[in-house]
Amino acid sequence: MPCRIIRTLSTDGYKSIGSFHSDNVEQLMRLSDEDYIAPELPFEKGSVKIPTRSPVAAPFANSGRFSDSYSHLDRSQWSFLNHGAFGLATDVGLSRAHSWRMCLESQPLRYFDRYLLNHLAHSARSLVDFVATENKDKMRESIALMSNVTGGMNAVIGGHARFHGNSSKVFSFDINYGSNKKMCQTYHGQENAIEIPFEEDFLPLLRKIQSSSNEDNDYHLQATDVFLSAFDSTIQNLIRGGKHSKSSLAGSLLLLDHITSNTAIHTPIMSLAKYAKEEYGMIVAVDGAHSLLSLPLEMSNILSDGSDGQEGVDIYLTNCHKWFSSPRGAAALFCSNTTIQDSILRQPAVVSHGVNDGFLSRFLWDGCRDYSAELSLPAITDFWNATAISVVRKDTKQNLKEGIRILIQHWHPGVCSGGGDNADMASIEQNSAEAGLTLVPLQLHAPMMALVRLPDHLSGSAVANKSDRKTSTDAKRVQDYFYSCRVEVPVKCVRGVLYCRVSCHVYNR
Repeated sequence: MPCRIIRTLSTDGYKSIGSFHSDNVEQLMRLSDEDYIAPELPFEKGSVKIPTRSPVAAPFANSGRFSDSYSHLDRSQWSFLNHGAFGLATDVGLSRAHSWRMCLESQPLRYFDRYLLNHLAHSARSLVDFVATENKDKMRESIALMSNVTGGMNAVIGGHARFHGNSSKVFSFDINYGSNKKMCQTYHGQENAIEIPFEEDFLPLLRKIQSSSNEDNDYHLQATDVFLSAFDSTIQNLIRGGKHSKSSLAGSLLLLDHITSNTAIHTPIMSLAKYAKEEYGMIVAVDGAHSLLSLPLEMSNILSDGSDGQEGVDIYLTNCHKWFSSPRGAAALFCSNTTIQDSILRQPAVVSHGVNDGFLSRFLWDGCRDYSAELSLPAITDFWNATAISVVRKDTKQNLKEGIRILIQHWHPGVCSGGGDNADMASIEQNSAEAGLTLVPLQLHAPMMALVRLPDHLSGSAVANKSDRKTSTDAKRVQDYFYSCRVEVPVKCVRGVLYCRVSCHVYNR
């Protein structure tokens, strides 16, 4: 029997990328808050338990309350001195992601064709609201969602090599994230991937920084001078080599880690970006994998849109699974410079349907996969907004300091104790780096992550000609020992010395 069409057929054509039956995501991003209507969830939202804070202002006072928000973590058998390596998802994020997976499997065509893109656009808007209180309209046209920073960095570094040519230069500090350095060598070649030596000669200078006022800003001003000295030294050596002039470096790419992974240093990205752009005409991209939530990001102040005289970085990437605590598989790239959007960032790491349809669209769909982590972002932003983020940051920073104090007291008794039996926090903040107990002053470490030197009989020495200068093999052996004792903590070898990289979130105790 022939099929009868009862309802009136729509006369509308496709609005979205490819042949998806969704709205145009670029138009959804451009809508004002007043005009935008969030899409309805195709399942029950579910209740969310928001932790109540203790009125006691003491270390770990609120850790137990937040433990219920990470109830799946196996605390019965393991001790965690680590959060930052691969993050930990909140229960609310896992629950929302699970609901989306069940929605997908119950009706796959409807999920991909009619739900997915509208809700991904909503996730992008939610994340912009989380990192921008000003110029939101501009920021909504500056975001691209993706599964992780690694994919985004491939687009950035590979795009720079394609657009500026094989002879273009890319600069990165030797303390930057390892995979980014490999990308530089892959896309630009060994000769044009220029590493800025920092660890051996300039990192010790950070350790010696002291502040008469003990203000964090005073420390960062002095740290900026150290980073700039290392950067300029590399540039001047290149120019003295005769193959390069100052003008030939215009358009080169400078990669910065906002928080370095191995060394947990809070890099002064804004000062470095300002100098690199004004002095050498460079393009600056920042790997902020550890920054979302751990730092009070205001993306409208961080990004430069390319206007004359405007300070800021050109490209900023961040992962959601680390401190923001989303399920793994969500990240964001921010760029408000439309010239860079349409040149270096013209081609994502995976080219698909949206490549010619706008900045968000070209990155949004990269094939038939599980997008539940990105779809969970609105639930997670709601969770953190309800907990008072500034207080969460304060609690976590306090917890980290107390954890460091405990380790120093047990591993280096009598040091930073002020003459007493117990290590003193004020003494640690002022003297721990100079005494070699932390890699750099706590004010220069990330607010949620720092390196603490292992006990003397294990840690080794930074003196180059000493036989007890340790290696990464030694670090692995110690970390394997900790693991055998059911303690999770990364062990890092920096300049021949072994440190534990202690990272703390609000649930750690």
